[in-house]
Amino acid sequence: MKIVRNLSRVTVAALTVGLVVGGFGVGAATAAPASDSSEKLSGRLTALAAVDVSSDPAVAEQQLATASPAELALPDSGPASLQFDGGSVAVTVYYSTPPLAADIDALAALGTVDSVAAKYLVVGATVPVGNLEAVAALGNVQSVQETLTPTSSGSAGQTPLTATDTEADAPAQPSTGVADDSCRAVPANLTEPLNVPLARELYGVDGEGVRIGIISDSFDLSPEPLPSTPADDIAAGLLPGPGNPCGDTQPVEVLLESPTPSTDEGRAMAQLVYSIAPGATLLFASGSGGQAGFANAVETLSDAGADIIVDDLGYYDEPIFQDGVASNAMNDAVALGIPFFTAAGNDTVIGGRGESEGRVISSWETPEYRPTACPGEIAAILPQIDVTSADCMDFNPGAGVDATNTLTYPDLARHDRAAFLMLQWAEPLGAATNSMMVAVTDSSGELVGGSPAASAGSPVQIAAFQPTGGDYNYIIIRDTSDGVPALNPRVKTIFNGGYLQAAEYSESVGGDIVGPSIFGHAGTPSGLSIVAADAATPTELEEFSGTGPMTLYFEPFPSTNPLPEPISGAPTVTSLDGGWTNFFGQEVEGQGGIYSFTGTSAAAPSAAAVAALGMQLSPGLTPQNVRDALTETAIPIDSIVESVSVADSAGAGLVDAVGFLAALPGVAPTPTPTPTTEPTPTVAPAPTPTAVPVTPTGAPIPGVETLPPMAPTPIPAASGDQLASTGADGSIWLGLLTGMLVLAAGLAALVAATANRKDAEGK
Repeated sequence: MKIVRNLSRVTVAALTVGLVVGGFGVGAATAAPASDSSEKLSGRLTALAAVDVSSDPAVAEQQLATASPAELALPDSGPASLQFDGGSVAVTVYYSTPPLAADIDALAALGTVDSVAAKYLVVGATVPVGNLEAVAALGNVQSVQETLTPTSSGSAGQTPLTATDTEADAPAQPSTGVADDSCRAVPANLTEPLNVPLARELYGVDGEGVRIGIISDSFDLSPEPLPSTPADDIAAGLLPGPGNPCGDTQPVEVLLESPTPSTDEGRAMAQLVYSIAPGATLLFASGSGGQAGFANAVETLSDAGADIIVDDLGYYDEPIFQDGVASNAMNDAVALGIPFFTAAGNDTVIGGRGESEGRVISSWETPEYRPTACPGEIAAILPQIDVTSADCMDFNPGAGVDATNTLTYPDLARHDRAAFLMLQWAEPLGAATNSMMVAVTDSSGELVGGSPAASAGSPVQIAAFQPTGGDYNYIIIRDTSDGVPALNPRVKTIFNGGYLQAAEYSESVGGDIVGPSIFGHAGTPSGLSIVAADAATPTELEEFSGTGPMTLYFEPFPSTNPLPEPISGAPTVTSLDGGWTNFFGQEVEGQGGIYSFTGTSAAAPSAAAVAALGMQLSPGLTPQNVRDALTETAIPIDSIVESVSVADSAGAGLVDAVGFLAALPGVAPTPTPTPTTEPTPTVAPAPTPTAVPVTPTGAPIPGVETLPPMAPTPIPAASGDQLASTGADGSIWLGLLTGMLVLAAGLAALVAATANRKDAEGK
């Protein structure tokens, strides 16, 4: 990973090329291309289109890969990187109306069409950089944006750094109190703490007949040799398929594989699902092709009869104030009756230095852009990039003025990692009147990171830089060359990646909000947003686990209308990570060949698998039924820190399989087989729900029927800002004991009643 540290004057100009080019409008279809097609290209694509690449594909790819970090402020690999194939780059093409066959054919003539999500106005493609302007000139094309590599919420190759940047954290040590799985090479260690063995014994369920769709990066396309292959997994009893020693011979149905090599995190997710619901049929579809690829994966799984869908991907171009393409796809799946589980992300960071220590500092948000004069080093650059007028964000919520937010980072360059800055403001996609960009300077005032300005009409920015350790000044610049916008919108920055050690503004004050990290479809109210606790300590949230809320202010894209009232969602419930696999994650000390899969990427599939048990037991469950039963029976646990409410960090609490099944419509505990002596959790009251409508959100396609809205979906309401210690461990075990006694008494009464009836009948 290479990211520019000291930017030349030429590079600075390249970083800000998007100030005067690009376009992300949403409006009426145009019969003819715009007179200047470059207006439809994003700033980064405009810079790439100007690169004179070699006719040799290998050389061309190297030229583009070398140019992208220095000129475009992105890492050269991994999350948020551009995706190159020879002299081509992956893009997302937005259309003003759903693209027809002729539109797709015209695009295919200029590049390779990777994924089509016409309902959502987008197509993913890989286009030679020399053809980018021609793509932008096609009729019905509204804009062309780069497709950044998505982020996942798993652990492979992503060992966290400590607050002092010394040693990598050791992998979690999951509980070894697991059921006897003699046919499995690796124990199913998530089952006991989720109360799965007792649930399966009481109700005789294993997920049979339920189809679970998984969306992640790839299934069997790792660029590097891994400790196991899918065939090895089947032989080891860790995936279903012919030859599985546990007798589960239905193989995973890989419907869409990744277009590019990746980590095979989807296979690891499948292992965790199988460990909890071994009778279910597993489906996989890669969502690696940007938001268009995600929407295509959702439609593919829906068409294949998925009863449940779970994903662990995040896209850096997803809006946080409005449902975008990925969220719309999720909403439509839920409207079809498919419960949708999504990983809440691993971007939460708790400060470790100065006043930030102990505070969640993952994001900074203000209810209104506060303009002030830009710092001198920024003002000096503006004339060089043809910005005749600009102002900067005042981070100080009080009477003073401060155009910088000082951020403290460890030496990420030594670890070959990047710090990500996601900037968004509350205007609808395609109709933003403000144009903002990111700049980062070091302690001497030298520019070390930045981004091209957002394309016209787009309120979404992403930038990356590679700190060498110490303090850096974060600056938000607004271009006012065409006049000061009438609107000073809400502004939010998420410091993705979890590496931030301290922030100058680390406390929520005067309407400014510091902390929430969930973004994109992970915060869409229709979905079930899953946060993570470690299997070894299931009542303690992972410190990196996503925190909410995320609040929507506009109707789903492509609408530009505000919502009658803002809607907040996420997280929904807590599930467990630290699940054991035979290839993915960090190797468990003393357990050769066993790897601990951590992150909300592991928690989401474990929760989805529990839901599959319920869908077998009570066929016809709606997403609302699943949500209600999960939240009403979740075991209360503490917040991630006292300053964050329980609802915003743990949702309704920890998933309990027995309680969940017992709470489903028409289900009553069965007296046989006799339950084990393991305690059963009590049913805990869920937070008061807030009704949220779930409606189909894709743009209408001529000749295709639009589904009617579903019933409202409740979202746990946030509690107060402060949380006193709840003594969670003591209350949980008291509840477990009470639940065991209640269950035992009920079973005894039922047995006695049965005996009396038989005596009365002479049997």
